Amino acid sequence: MLIRLISLLVFCLIGLGCKEKTSPNPISSLPVDVEIEEWLLLAEENDAQAQHDLGVIYAQGDRVQQNFDLAVRYYTQAAEQGLIDSCLNLGILYHLGEGVPQDPELEMKWFKKAAELGSSQGMLNVGVMYAEGKGVEQDSNAAFAWYIEASRQGDMYAMHNIGYMYEQGESVEVDIEKAKLWMRLSAKSGYEPAQNWLRERGLAW
Repeated sequence: MLIRLISLLVFCLIGLGCKEKTSPNPISSLPVDVEIEEWLLLAEENDAQAQHDLGVIYAQGDRVQQNFDLAVRYYTQAAEQGLIDSCLNLGILYHLGEGVPQDPELEMKWFKKAAELGSSQGMLNVGVMYAEGKGVEQDSNAAFAWYIEASRQGDMYAMHNIGYMYEQGESVEVDIEKAKLWMRLSAKSGYEPAQNWLRERGLAW
């Protein structure tokens, strides 16, 4: 079957940035309250990375009281400036209903923006949403196209989904050889379900 959204994994990965600061003393060496104050000042100056970092700490309740309203506000400010990580985290929050109502249309909006900015994770998630008809009209052709885009960046999950679609004839004609090809690419990248698919058929990768 097609893999599901792996948003929780992404949420765990996309945390604080490591943006260079112009101050002679690294912000990381400052006391916590001063560090956050610095981010707040930078965020007021429309520094996208500072806005993202504030979104992370408010979403996680890291050194501050957890506040999803503020997390969404800061993520949105950064995302509107084109910060991919914030676009993804907004999509994740709306997917999980974490501190906000679940909203497939907003989920799709932010994953698609991340995809259009070049994120393979965004491309994969947009493909899954088109495949499932979640937040958008179901469209297997669009799903396939987004999986192809993600696979060009080496996304092993997208490669697996392309292989599955060739096996099942979803949006493309059944082609078992192409299914094997894509499953091998996914398996070589380390995706266990693709490895199992090949192993069950006595195929190496």
